[in-house]
Amino acid sequence: MKQGFVFLPIFDYIKTRKRLWKKFLFPLFVAIGILVFAFVFDVKGGLNIESVFSNFVNIQISAVAILISFSMAIITILVSADNENIRRLKEEKVSNLNYKPLNREQLSLFQVLLTNISYNVLIEIIYLIILIGYIFLQLILPSGAMKYLTAISIFFIMHILQTLMECVTQMYLTFWKK
Repeated sequence: MKQGFVFLPIFDYIKTRKRLWKKFLFPLFVAIGILVFAFVFDVKGGLNIESVFSNFVNIQISAVAILISFSMAIITILVSADNENIRRLKEEKVSNLNYKPLNREQLSLFQVLLTNISYNVLIEIIYLIILIGYIFLQLILPSGAMKYLTAISIFFIMHILQTLMECVTQMYLTFWKK
């Protein structure tokens, strides 16, 4: 067991996914679209950008904290449950179309699910740290920089939600016959 290697789920997620770059395209396009929109339509008329950004960050901190709790609950349920469905998840191997073997061993559905959820938890925690950093960054950055930080936030939100939806879909589909 690799003790202290906190980012192992992220590395395993990256190593075992085929066409991983596709998972970043949609969040990237949405973030760039928001950024372009923010520069093309300068919506400052009577608005305090710093106040709006601060509220946006505070809402995100609460939302991400809830998502972390939700994801941790899923991991707890998945790891602690012992029933026929969980045993089936551990025995059923995934296809090589979407997943690469890890250490030359084909992944089980259980490993894929656990890797996805663990990856998501770590990305959520990293994003939470970034959001806390935003609180201090907004004190020293000009208001124009808030548009870039907002685009980065949109990217993270979209990526987290997309990965979370993938996990929910995988869990849903595990209880259906082929």
